Amino acid sequence: MKKSLIALTALAGILVFALAGCSGSGASSSASSASSSASASSAASSASAESSSAPSEASGSSGLVGMPNPWHTVSSARDAAAGSGISGFVVPEGESISLGTIVPHDYRYMEGLAEADVPFPAVQMTIRKGVAPENGDVSGDYNKYAHTWTQNVGGVDVTCSGNREGEATKTIWTAGDYSFCILVQGLGGDDDYGLGADDLAILVGGIQ
Repeated sequence: MKKSLIALTALAGILVFALAGCSGSGASSSASSASSSASASSAASSASAESSSAPSEASGSSGLVGMPNPWHTVSSARDAAAGSGISGFVVPEGESISLGTIVPHDYRYMEGLAEADVPFPAVQMTIRKGVAPENGDVSGDYNKYAHTWTQNVGGVDVTCSGNREGEATKTIWTAGDYSFCILVQGLGGDDDYGLGADDLAILVGGIQ
């Protein structure tokens, strides 16, 4: 009988120890699971924060504002001169050259510079007068040409540039405090169009 009681007591002890071990393992597993969940939640929050900050940064970098257009369109050479602050602007309006009659379509100005745009069927002509820069060129044209030469037109020394010898795509000159320019652009494929001596005589003599 004593032996039976001792055996039962030992068995009960073993069962209690086993149950305690299982309980501890379950708690450890639960703690590990909770820790993993917390780590995942923290990573998700961090990723969400980074994601939400990225558009804001991109938005800030794209908020650039372009420069305003310095040109103003007016209806006459007189208004272009007045707006630009230069002393007068005269174009030989109504005169005829080889391209046709000179009829400006638009007059424009910006500070220190007046411009007349004269369209022809196959050529666009731009005439400018402005406060003389150091290089005497108010054309705004930076193309390179095959030929550059100087010639006297009605007592005025002008510098001509063009890709065909003797035909001026760009003509510039300076008189007093002002520089002048005649720039022609061939349309319809004739990119090398230039003005001849007779056309230049009428234009240079009539621009003031």
